[in-house]
Amino acid sequence: MPDRRSFLTLLGGAGLAWPRSVEALASRWSGGGAPGDDAFWQDVRAAFLIPHDRIYLNNGTLGPSPRVVVDAVEEHGRRVAATFPPGVAWDDLKGGLARLVGGDPQGFVFPRNTTEAMNFVAHGIELDAGDEVLTTDHEHIGGLEPWRLVTARKGATLRVASLPVPARDASQLADAVWEQVSDRTRVVCVSHVTFTTGTTLPIAELDRRCRAAGILLAVDGAHPPGMLDLDLSTVGGDFYASSPHKWLLAPQGTGLLYLTDPWRTRLWPTLASGGWDDLSLGAHRLNHMGTMDESRLAGLLSAIAFFEGLGMERVEARVRHLRRRLQTGLRALPATFIASSDAEELACAMVSFRIDGVDSLDLQAHLSRRANVRTRVIGEYDYGWMRLSTHVYNSEADVDRVLDLLHDAVRTGVPAR
Repeated sequence: MPDRRSFLTLLGGAGLAWPRSVEALASRWSGGGAPGDDAFWQDVRAAFLIPHDRIYLNNGTLGPSPRVVVDAVEEHGRRVAATFPPGVAWDDLKGGLARLVGGDPQGFVFPRNTTEAMNFVAHGIELDAGDEVLTTDHEHIGGLEPWRLVTARKGATLRVASLPVPARDASQLADAVWEQVSDRTRVVCVSHVTFTTGTTLPIAELDRRCRAAGILLAVDGAHPPGMLDLDLSTVGGDFYASSPHKWLLAPQGTGLLYLTDPWRTRLWPTLASGGWDDLSLGAHRLNHMGTMDESRLAGLLSAIAFFEGLGMERVEARVRHLRRRLQTGLRALPATFIASSDAEELACAMVSFRIDGVDSLDLQAHLSRRANVRTRVIGEYDYGWMRLSTHVYNSEADVDRVLDLLHDAVRTGVPAR
């Protein structure tokens, strides 16, 4: 359960007109919320603007903000338009985020997305010709392309480790990455949760190995915040880049970069503005990016309050419950390959699969036409899997309806797009 005192402190520090609506939600959600308590989660669904006939299973791409977040962004914009800009409540923002995802409040930087955050890292460290950066064949372009650019410009090498699909256990994943480490490896950059299959990598173990070898570890953490109950102070890695506009349901254009203590004064800024060289500011000097859209940060503050009201332990239990229901149903489908791991410690709230003889893009169009279902096809790396994401606004009925449609698709086929 959330700490009500810290939750109200966060709201009180915002200085805007919307906190009471978030507090009212938190009061409604003070009891109940077991993973299978669909009545409770239907009340959570009512806090969103999602049309009643839409089954949205693509949170892994973009999270639909709840109404209180949309209102916070609008209110901030109205105050600016009325020439009363409230500015950014940095202490509240960092403190609330630290309570929600762990870590030291002084380690947070707020770029626009994971891509920009990873660019800050790739351009901010020193790489020399002949150095190697190691990544995997399950990285999103936002985490991958910054390293491709920097290694090409510096005359360094980008190596790619192949991950097992589906993964069996954590040691198999760690070994698959570590087999590609050489005496020239300077950086390892991997996803905490892969966008391709929703597989959780053993970041703590990779961190242990990297530290022993003097290798930097950059983590693409686009998915865990808002999905998993995590603590950035123990996850591992020198850098953790994320996109709160996914599972944390913050506005588009809200990113997150967490720096461990040594790098708060060592990382070269990618964007230089006043104070970039003032090391007494620590990581906050990287937040000096000139005039920005502060309304997105007001929305992020509201999203943090929204999740504090729900409690991350309760959120994670619910999204895992729905994913297990979905994955169990998929196992009953004939001629279906499930790319996501069966091991609970490797699984999260996304599952990817392919039905033999059915083009996943055709299936995506079919689900959209039949029941207004929004999905994602992993076309990257020519994988061709359909990926479904489950979040707090989804119901057991949503999952069952999609499984029924998939059974029909196997039995009768799917028309081409």
